[in-house]
Amino acid sequence: MDTPSPLSICIVNMVIVFAVLIVLQFIIQLIHIVDPTKNKKK
Repeated sequence: MDTPSPLSICIVNMVIVFAVLIVLQFIIQLIHIVDPTKNKKK
């Protein structure tokens, strides 16, 4: 079984990295929407 080409490995790694970054961005936006430490306006 021959190894996959370095270019395909690089593309797969970049897809995984960008997918993780997008998921983290959505999690950070959710935390900003439902922020428990936000100062409440009186």
